[in-house]
Amino acid sequence: MLPSGVWQSLTTAAGSRNSAGSKQIRHLCVAGRKRMDTDSIFKKENIELLFEAKEYGGSFIAAANDGYSEFMEGKAFGREWSRQFPAGRYVIIVYQRHSVYVSGKRIWLNGHFENAVGRDSRYRNPCFVIVLDKATEYEIKSWKDQRLLSNVVCDAYNPLQPKLYSLKEADIAAKDFSATGCKSALMEWFDDYDMY
Repeated sequence: MLPSGVWQSLTTAAGSRNSAGSKQIRHLCVAGRKRMDTDSIFKKENIELLFEAKEYGGSFIAAANDGYSEFMEGKAFGREWSRQFPAGRYVIIVYQRHSVYVSGKRIWLNGHFENAVGRDSRYRNPCFVIVLDKATEYEIKSWKDQRLLSNVVCDAYNPLQPKLYSLKEADIAAKDFSATGCKSALMEWFDDYDMY
């Protein structure tokens, strides 16, 4: 599992505690080599790409700092790809899109989907998460009066971690979530890179 507090640096914490500091970190130059600005790659509005019933140039997408990249092929990602970004207190996660649900029905299925686990992934077996188009608020006891807002469904007992599913469990859960009035995207956890 990701170290406590690290996973959810990918999501928006209401009244974010480290927004100024993380902004500075994202623009650092490391060892004299200018790094790619994360905000130019991981955009909040790109979350909408997850819920569209259409094919893209690839079915893999990366998430960091509560934003998403564009879809690419899995081979586009890797340790060398992650090194173009500055060090900081965040994690980059790469997902493979499996399916999309609306109103309790699957509206899109990735016809090219193949179970895949990246070389650097902390999980050695395929596992899945669910992303919703509406963020959910979670209470974190150690955060006192602050709340965590996350589009990724989090673990009920440890909201600082994503809720991990098998494909069968995720398929049922994504359908159920979408029946409540939100769109849900079923995503396979492909790879992840600790950036600090």
